[in-house]
Amino acid sequence: MRAPVPTDRVSSADHLLAGVIQRFVETAPSLDALRKHRLHLAAARLWQSHGREVPADLRSEARVAAVRAMLARFILAKVRSACEGPLVLMKGPEVAAHYPVASDRPFCDLDLLVEDPVATQRALVAAGFVQYGKSEAYAGLQHGPPLMWPGTPLVVEIHNRPSQPFWLAPASARSVLRSAVPSATGVSGILAPEPAAHAVLLVAHAWTHDPLGSMGQLFDTAALLASADDGRADALARAWGWEGMWKTTLAVMDAVIGGMHRRSLALTLWARHLLGMRERVVLESHISRLAAPLWSLPPGDAPRAIACALRYTASPESDEDWTTQLRRSSLAIAHAFRPDSDHEQSLAWIGPRKTPPRPPSMRLRR
Repeated sequence: MRAPVPTDRVSSADHLLAGVIQRFVETAPSLDALRKHRLHLAAARLWQSHGREVPADLRSEARVAAVRAMLARFILAKVRSACEGPLVLMKGPEVAAHYPVASDRPFCDLDLLVEDPVATQRALVAAGFVQYGKSEAYAGLQHGPPLMWPGTPLVVEIHNRPSQPFWLAPASARSVLRSAVPSATGVSGILAPEPAAHAVLLVAHAWTHDPLGSMGQLFDTAALLASADDGRADALARAWGWEGMWKTTLAVMDAVIGGMHRRSLALTLWARHLLGMRERVVLESHISRLAAPLWSLPPGDAPRAIACALRYTASPESDEDWTTQLRRSSLAIAHAFRPDSDHEQSLAWIGPRKTPPRPPSMRLRR
């Protein structure tokens, strides 16, 4: 899956990736598993094309996804006309454009990296976009309050930097902006990270929230590498100090998607859920949070890696106090072998979390 793909062979790479996606759809244990691994839209397309009945709720999700895909170009054009400076589209429709079938890749927001996020946010509000939440509630985060064009189920987030794990050295937003290329969406004036950089940035984003959490993460990386020089991606990961995280992801991707018989240590110890396309249980999620810093930092930084892992696992979330964290930890011990989604539902008795307000569409299934 990692061999460099010249321009005249991109169609072959697309064909290979399409076949792999179909194989995983056909072998998934359930529709819930397909949703968890972000393959439900591909399943809807394939099932319909093969004359298989598509459940009503999945048909509804596919329709919402199609509306978002159609609106993405319209909203990006609105953003472009409302503000100045480079607009670099990350994730979402930009990654979808690199898939063999763009509609297979779900998204519900437009993430734009800019030079002056404060000025851009103000310009969009002045142009008619609605802001959800106060700016101070997002202080220190990589993006400002979500924005929406009235009546549309698609969120715009203005980023001041790419998302990445806190224990790794930061990537330069300026370098990403400087090396940006025209967006694969084709919207005039919209840029995107070069595919090699975008692949590495997507891995960092995934490791921030759910390292090696889903097949969708691996397919995103594979789709972008099909359009990139993976030697360039390796060089960027090394330059940013992200080589451990990057190599670990590639090894797992090669084993799971590429079908290589040799399994990586990470896949064996803390990403086994990918092999059966199932959801992680609570214990596995906590192990992954401990393991991610250890696998992504150099061996000489083992003490720092362990400290980061313990901090990552034991500290309260940004919207929690220590009392809430202790309650959550106690429940996690009791639910160690239950799926994450079941555990999250059972946390309601602790009380509502104090996350910054989100627009309505953010509550739709991703």
